[in-house]
Amino acid sequence: MSDTQSKTCWHCLIGATLKELLEPVGIEVRTEIPVLSLAPKADLILLQRHANGRTHEQRLRMADGLRDLDVDCILAEIKVTEHLTEKTLTWVSLYDTAFLDHSKLKRTQLQSVIISSITPSRNFLQRHDFKPVGAPGVYDSIPKWGGTIRIILLNELANESWNAPLKCFASRQKERNKAFQTIRHAGLYRFSIAFGRLILGLGRLLMRNSLNNPTIEGVTPEQIAILGGKEWLDFLVDTTPDEELFAMPRIEQLFMKRLQDERWLGQREGRQEGRQEGEISILIRQLQHRFGPVPEWATEKIKQANSSTLELWSLNYMDARTLEEVFRE
Repeated sequence: MSDTQSKTCWHCLIGATLKELLEPVGIEVRTEIPVLSLAPKADLILLQRHANGRTHEQRLRMADGLRDLDVDCILAEIKVTEHLTEKTLTWVSLYDTAFLDHSKLKRTQLQSVIISSITPSRNFLQRHDFKPVGAPGVYDSIPKWGGTIRIILLNELANESWNAPLKCFASRQKERNKAFQTIRHAGLYRFSIAFGRLILGLGRLLMRNSLNNPTIEGVTPEQIAILGGKEWLDFLVDTTPDEELFAMPRIEQLFMKRLQDERWLGQREGRQEGRQEGEISILIRQLQHRFGPVPEWATEKIKQANSSTLELWSLNYMDARTLEEVFRE
């Protein structure tokens, strides 16, 4: 695999997080942005609203530095493992001007933003005339050629629920951990299934690893969601009464998806034993919710089964009316 293929697409991960967070409240999120009439496409995130003004629900989900911008389009350059440089500012100015022309927008309809995981030196901010505006971690500069360039420093954002999804990508582990704790305490996992799986997968990777850890290289949003699937379903089961849990649409399919994710994780990490333990745990939990306490004979039967048999019984479970029907051949 080449360096280009294995490089982590950070703007894809952040874009996927914002997509699941913001699109349900009317803000379109795109990560493949044509800034010119022809190629190339830039590694940017576009946040585009389709109605005038910011709604209250949108502001509750947008971080400081984004929530106050009363523009139709926000063009965000993402810097996760790289420092801010003069070259970054030059490219952002170019993207800003080119996208404005390509999309035939007015200057008042577009705001370009740099979201930076690493905090630059004060000398850098002063040298390029960046001044703090409003909330902590937000800085503006007015270039001589017009418009405004905004920088959002993730390490400096306040520890609020609306900042937490972005602060998950801060360079300082302490700040990342605070963000994940805020998400858990505020119950943000419940925004949607997709968002919950994604943010829990990010937590599994980023709460203990640095952003440039080799284990993160090349990871995709889809793989992150698989990593978070187990924790999300456990969270849902542990915090939801049984009657409400099994009244949820597609809950049985979610249990099946959990089994598939366990197999994928086992293959990825070379853990046959661990994978089968996960399958056993899920099946027993399903049976408990459907039929009550699982008798010892059934538990022993499940523990002695191989992976293909466990999969068959999990499929039988979908239609079984009694515990005995689950174990039919």
